[in-house]
Amino acid sequence: MRRPMVIGNWKMYTEVADAHVLATSIRNYASNIKGIEIVLCPPIIWLSEILSIVGKGGKIELGAQNMFHEKEGPYTGEISPMMIKNLAKYVIIGHSERREYFGETNLDVNEKVIAALRAGLYPIICVGEKKKSVRYPTSAVNQLKEALAHVPKKYYKDIIIAYEPVWAIGTGENADPEYAAKVIAQLRQLVLRESPILYGGSVNSKNAAGFAERPEIDGLLVGGASLRASEFVKICSTWAEKKSFK
Repeated sequence: MRRPMVIGNWKMYTEVADAHVLATSIRNYASNIKGIEIVLCPPIIWLSEILSIVGKGGKIELGAQNMFHEKEGPYTGEISPMMIKNLAKYVIIGHSERREYFGETNLDVNEKVIAALRAGLYPIICVGEKKKSVRYPTSAVNQLKEALAHVPKKYYKDIIIAYEPVWAIGTGENADPEYAAKVIAQLRQLVLRESPILYGGSVNSKNAAGFAERPEIDGLLVGGASLRASEFVKICSTWAEKKSFK
């Protein structure tokens, strides 16, 4: 059985005091939630701060929002996988906002995936189409194919896929669970049965249960709703109730 997960992506929000309060609240509220993995991805500058709050190897894991593919070098402003590995277990790679605003290509994503795996990190590979498809989006499938190029299949168990249709991110218009499940079924053909595949895009506590009903969907990548502790924990509780290991 694939592990059920809920990941919170804080994006470029929170100052240090906000991050401290938010992480502390989520840690406290989530203390009774069992059977799912909860991951927080704060701005990278707060990783050490949040790690001191949630602890290492505890109920809540941490992830970085991005990384560069080189171990070190003259790359001003970049963060290497070696800098992340002692602070976080996961790293988000290929988010649509990185593709749109910073020009990241499928090749860039592939290089980062390979570098993350070499460093012992678990990449969260984001894929998704810009426009809603009548059947299923070939762009999302092609993005995943290229992201996995030259990656040995033995590493697929360490990869998390996040299907995030671009038209649903931050718009309040989430994909229908049935539509998301059909796309995820197509993505599943490219990875192992053990590889978790998540849905992301305008997820909140009201629509989380609908996604949890679909056996194809292993977890959620939550954006704006992860910045409100009570809302995020409601989503986690819903997922645990429907999906947790028994």
